[in-house]
Amino acid sequence: MRKNVSLLSPPALICFCWTLTFFVAGCALLLPDVFDLLPVFMAREDLSTDGFSVLGSVWIALCLFVYLTVDFAVKTVLSPNPTAHVPLDVDRAALLCFRTNLLLLGVTAIWIATTAQSVGGIRALAALVYLDSLGARDLLLQNKLFTGMRLFYAALPATGAMAAILLALQARCPLSQKSRRLCQITFAINLIALLVLPIVMSQRLLLLQFLLSAYIGVCMVRGRFVGLAYLPLGLFLFLATWVLREAITNPSLDRSAFDIGLQKLAFYFVNDLWNSYRPLKSEISHTFGMFSLRGLLFFSFTDGYFTTLLSDRLIAIEDVRGGGDFSIFTAPYVDFGPVIGVLCVALMAAVFRYAYWAGSQSPLGALVYGQIAASLLFSMHGTYFTHHNFFFSLIILASLCHLSRQARHGPRYGAQHHV
Repeated sequence: MRKNVSLLSPPALICFCWTLTFFVAGCALLLPDVFDLLPVFMAREDLSTDGFSVLGSVWIALCLFVYLTVDFAVKTVLSPNPTAHVPLDVDRAALLCFRTNLLLLGVTAIWIATTAQSVGGIRALAALVYLDSLGARDLLLQNKLFTGMRLFYAALPATGAMAAILLALQARCPLSQKSRRLCQITFAINLIALLVLPIVMSQRLLLLQFLLSAYIGVCMVRGRFVGLAYLPLGLFLFLATWVLREAITNPSLDRSAFDIGLQKLAFYFVNDLWNSYRPLKSEISHTFGMFSLRGLLFFSFTDGYFTTLLSDRLIAIEDVRGGGDFSIFTAPYVDFGPVIGVLCVALMAAVFRYAYWAGSQSPLGALVYGQIAASLLFSMHGTYFTHHNFFFSLIILASLCHLSRQARHGPRYGAQHHV
């Protein structure tokens, strides 16, 4: 039975994301006896329910209306039946993906080994993680071998997702046995790495980005939902990593790891909703793109300049931000105010709808949309699709697909295939 992949379209994902956020945050705030650790976590970030306001609800409703309207308009313009047309040598793509992934893992391994050596070895680093996880993370950041080193670690979800999508193309563009094995190894190694490394280095959203982008990309390639039985397994893996990390970072709480982890997860929904509302309650000094354009600023080497230039505004904005980042609808307002903020939301709606349309045309389109769709599913937590990690991942994926298209021989993902 073929299921409609329109449930993976940008508006569907955003509506699901915000519905889940309001539901979980509402339950956490309205059931204080069940979520009795919530006040503790809120006090750590200096949050209170006073941050919520009617104006915040109006702004979110306005942004959602603009987003859905523009999305529908762009949808009517685009061809309803896109045709796949990009030739791809899947065996070459599998080999390049495997080699690139080894490079990413190698740089990450050298980073961890260098840090471990500075504290007396892997066992000493593991002990530090258990005793002082935040200190261990800071130590890792201090031991970066070069600027931008974290990009290599953050790109692991992209190469892992590419391996999954190449395996999903098997029915149309058969992989050789060697290439299939390379893709399986790439996917498995990245899964293990992203299950373990976030415990040390935080950034658990990279695991979520990997699982979601791989699954959504595979569904886009197949043109239907596949592997629904694996969704509970993916959820279990993410929650297990989440709970373990929270148990390590909250040793002073006399609760089970499971209780701490789930209550901290509920707190994050409250925190994200607070970040979406609080900037609308008082007058703020806008930050002129520091949140919405940060990836572009990073790759243009101007982020340091603008951080210094806007330092007073960035310090002031911390008064209306809890933990984490601003959401997809609030970040444009914080940067540019209401008018340009609404225009930014409209632009995002157009770009994401086009990406969804392109995702059914080629493997590269499916890869890119998988990354975008995953970030939309946690867009209440921040605009990961504007982050330099995200852009670096897209650069890697585009480069690998481009190099794989250079071969004149091999299987083709041609116009006869409709995704």
